[in-house]
Amino acid sequence: MSFGSLLLFVFLSHAVLQCTGKPSQREAEAAAQVNDGTVRDAGESDAGQQGEPLFVYRYMDPSAPIDQRIADLLAKMNTEEKIAQLVGAQGASLDAYKKTGFGWTKFPGSPKDRNDIQKKFMSSSRLGIPIAFWEESLHSSVPGGTVFPTPVLQGCTWNTTLINQIASTIALEASSVGVSIGFTPVINMFTDARFGRHSEGFSENPTLSAAYAAAAVVGYQGESVPGTGNVTYLDGQHIISLAKHYAAYGDAAGGLNAAPAHMDMQTLFDVYLKPWHVFAQNGGRAVMTSHQTVAHVPCHANPWLVNDVLREKYGFGVGSIISDCNDIGVLVDYRVAANASHAAAKGLLGGVDVDLMCGSDPSKHSYDKLGQALTEGLVTVADIEGSVRRVLTSKFISRLFDHPLVNESAPSILNTEEHQQLAYEAALQGITLVKRPPGSWPPLGSSARGGKVAIIGPNAGCPPKQGMQTSDGGLSGREEHSSHRVFLKDDAGYCDAQKNMIGPYAQLAEVQVKTIEEYISAKMNASSSVTFARGCSIESAETSDLPAALHAAADADVIVLVVGDSLGSCSEWGDRDTLDLPGGQMEMVSQVKNASKPGAVLVMVLTNGRPTTFGKDNELLDMMDYVLVAWRSGQMGAVAIGDVLLGDAEPTGRLAQSWPRNVGQVNSGSNPWLQQIRGKWLANARGDPDPDGRRYDSYVDSDASPLFPLGYGLSLSEFKMENLRASKLRTEQNPLEVAVDVTNTGDRDATQVVQFYVQDPVLPWVPYWKRLIAFDKVFLKKGEKTTVSKLVKFVDLALHTQDLQLQVMPGEYTVRVGNCSNTDTLTTTVMFP
Repeated sequence: MSFGSLLLFVFLSHAVLQCTGKPSQREAEAAAQVNDGTVRDAGESDAGQQGEPLFVYRYMDPSAPIDQRIADLLAKMNTEEKIAQLVGAQGASLDAYKKTGFGWTKFPGSPKDRNDIQKKFMSSSRLGIPIAFWEESLHSSVPGGTVFPTPVLQGCTWNTTLINQIASTIALEASSVGVSIGFTPVINMFTDARFGRHSEGFSENPTLSAAYAAAAVVGYQGESVPGTGNVTYLDGQHIISLAKHYAAYGDAAGGLNAAPAHMDMQTLFDVYLKPWHVFAQNGGRAVMTSHQTVAHVPCHANPWLVNDVLREKYGFGVGSIISDCNDIGVLVDYRVAANASHAAAKGLLGGVDVDLMCGSDPSKHSYDKLGQALTEGLVTVADIEGSVRRVLTSKFISRLFDHPLVNESAPSILNTEEHQQLAYEAALQGITLVKRPPGSWPPLGSSARGGKVAIIGPNAGCPPKQGMQTSDGGLSGREEHSSHRVFLKDDAGYCDAQKNMIGPYAQLAEVQVKTIEEYISAKMNASSSVTFARGCSIESAETSDLPAALHAAADADVIVLVVGDSLGSCSEWGDRDTLDLPGGQMEMVSQVKNASKPGAVLVMVLTNGRPTTFGKDNELLDMMDYVLVAWRSGQMGAVAIGDVLLGDAEPTGRLAQSWPRNVGQVNSGSNPWLQQIRGKWLANARGDPDPDGRRYDSYVDSDASPLFPLGYGLSLSEFKMENLRASKLRTEQNPLEVAVDVTNTGDRDATQVVQFYVQDPVLPWVPYWKRLIAFDKVFLKKGEKTTVSKLVKFVDLALHTQDLQLQVMPGEYTVRVGNCSNTDTLTTTVMFP
């Protein structure tokens, strides 16, 4: 038996006992050789100095401190083995590392396949170092796991407890099948709606994004342990949270993926780096760098941004940092590296520990060139060992050395009824009502249930013959052909309407996904007539199904238009130069309105990944009676949307980003954070000022105020806020407490989101117009009153000075409260010396 095989048996003994109850004969023999001291260090011969007995190797001892285990293992590794730990390989390229092992790889889809890979490389490599398996766990865990709404909807929940529960559930499912690292959360602020990855982020607002980052990282990893250097063990039910994409990725020039980010340093730190600061402070253990440059320097070769700011200033410490796909090699394309070995050195010295390779060609693995870079004097052994220590730390804290295998026969905890209920609740809390007739609700109430309903739109349902019949007669959504499977992580064959509602990076497998048409048709009573037509395509201007849509609309009492984005029009590399509904949807909506009979109710449901505009002067919006922003709402999205439309559930979302009136307004500063105070020369500004006195610049064509501001969303009741208080506290972490009394004065039980903002005192630089500092989501029965009190964190009240010191500036602050960023009429002041 080889030394590597013996190590494998030793490492696996505890895991095998867990799975089978007793060791095999061969395992028992291996253990006996270990225990009698006959197994020696593989680097020594019988003629040489007697090696340590294997049982005293510190790196194999689960009771030993992690730093001692790492030091012991590192001392036994040769240079080739060390470099191999910095490789994130995939596919056929894995076999290039049979003798050395390697760092991380993608979860192959099942516990058995994962265990087979683990056993293969632990037994064939000299030291038997286990592999760490990662997965794209952005809003679902693994194939067959629960698919939650995408983060853009989660951001609209304004509920950090819910974000924590989603993350904890994803971690539980992923860890149960052997995933150690989740590529999640995305904590970029996508401030340009043209950017195709908009649906992956929570919000454009730094305070909101930072709050979600803190909730998510604790959910994924378990309780945070600040100040411990991130070297405590995970508990077996959580995973390492790898946040993406550091840094300022959401401010891409022109809204184009991987385009450079250009901004002043105060904006970089106050806005775009704030969630990263909070992620690190709450124990985040891994980070992925972004494709683009910041201030002309690539983020994946930026020692100041990665080492000085993230590791040292923010306390990220020994957390692991990985490049995005193939980015180390791209340094040659950027012309900041002369060749492959130079690129590898730049990446390593820039703080990137793992070179993530997408594809199966091992010649493209940039960090394989670190040996050459070492020979050329571009890096030192100490540089390499620093990254190896961090990669090994990720493996030790995941207990991979102690439990390298996962129990293949354990009962599945994927996609349980409890988890599906959480996915449903998440969808409800993020679905946002942005238009309705006064006093009218719901769209498909008792009158509609006895009438004729037309459900129209490419995201409403599956085309005929694109699905297979399920046992209950409904469409399963199995489709023989789909043009955008590349954005999903399996080949399950869901129809476009289902995939567009699910969103990218979903682990679908055998997860049931109803369509909106399917669910509403089943819920309507027998006296109702429901007609469905797709009407048009999202991918092109093709409208062959438009006549059927117009025929259905002409006779309908209620028309539900389900429109929005596809995976092709809104995803990574799915950037757009317009925000209007893509494909033939603009024409279809207009024609459906013209074909509808007088008195027909028109409802628009947006299953979208980014803010949407609605043509010149947003005329399509004016045609609608109701507009519901449902985003990409996950596997339970159709159920949640249907229940809202039928009046069986309340939509409680509030927008986590401002929506521009048209694409020309992007980056105009409609975001309260990003617009600085302007002078009094705005005599030609259109429209009335906001309650906080702000006036917007104007275009020749339109005013520059947002179509929907940050925090906007309609409630089903009326609320009164009064008695706002702000109390200065003498604590470093919470320097301020704010409170307000809230009463439900309407005629129904409902939910409200209370939003606290602050306007800064006189400063040496032009401040932001106002900043979100705290929020809370409350449910009140009609007539009920409560007090909402929030502690304001130091990081949410403080700003960076011109020399980049974070501090609460002295002076008088104006605290504002409301249910939206432009309805905060209730104010008070507080003075900080």
